[in-house]
Order: sequence, then C-alpha cells, then structure tokens
Amino acid sequence: MMKSLGVMLIVLAGAIAGCSSGRSDFASWSHYGLESVGSDESAVGLANVDFTSNEPIVVSGVIEEVCTVKGCWMNIRDGGKTARVRFKDYAFFVPRNAAGRRVVVAGRGEMTLLDVAWAKHLAEEAGKSRAEIDAITEPVEMFEIQATAVYIEGKGLDAPYSDE
Repeated sequence: MMKSLGVMLIVLAGAIAGCSSGRSDFASWSHYGLESVGSDESAVGLANVDFTSNEPIVVSGVIEEVCTVKGCWMNIRDGGKTARVRFKDYAFFVPRNAAGRRVVVAGRGEMTLLDVAWAKHLAEEAGKSRAEIDAITEPVEMFEIQATAVYIEGKGLDAPYSDE
C-alpha cells in the first residue's frame, strides 16, 4: 500500500510541477474543496478506476446529478460507470446547477452498500419521481468517492449552498 501511495504521489507531483502535455490547468474551471490539483493530467476516467481499492484517486467524468437541497453530493458518470461523490467532513458543497458539466475529483474511493432508507433519501434529494423512489426496495451497492477537491468545467455556476 505504501508503494502504491508513493507512486500516486509521484504522479500527482509531476502533474503539479507542470509536466502537462496540453491538458487543462483548470484556468477556466471552478474549484471547490480543501485541496488543489495542478492539472487534469493525473486524472483517469472513472471507467478505468479499480472500484475495490481505497487508494487516493483523481478521476474525471461528467456530473450526472447533484443534490437539489444543498449540493452536498453528486453522481458522476464515465464509460458506463457511476460514482457517488460526497465531500470530506461535509466541509464544502458544489453548485446545484452543475449537472452535465465535466468534472475532475480528487479523494478516496470505496465500494459501499446503501441501505434502502438512505438510497430513498438520496433519490428524494436528486428530485426523482415518487415511482422511482418507491421502486427502491433493496440495498444499493455503489462506488463512493470522499472528495477533497472538485474541479467543474466552465464558469457561470451558481454559488454553492451556505447556511450563512
């Protein structure tokens, strides 16, 4: 595990140091989170992630849906795979109007099992219909990322939710 963490840190350090080959440096992207990533050079498509690992990851995809209440989670998709992204220590949120945008997420991922009540709660927050919510009758296994940094392509997003 330490060896793979070391390799990940070397790859990330190389991207931050500017070893980019013309990919985005996030100048036109919106940043949310506790940390930074230098460019999307180190990101891999969500479709290429080992879902059984709890290693640090930097992934890219498209935002499929965002919590309509606070923006406290989002689902991203790439290559037929989906992941739910939540934000470390509930320390930040993303704009609720970010669906459809490209995204790069840094954090840790793991397989989780959502119980029926929580899966229904998330469906409600996503604005699903009553029929879609009622159709959830069994626990749902899904890949979940606890994000420390999120970059969303483009500007013009709403400000994230704040209780202030």
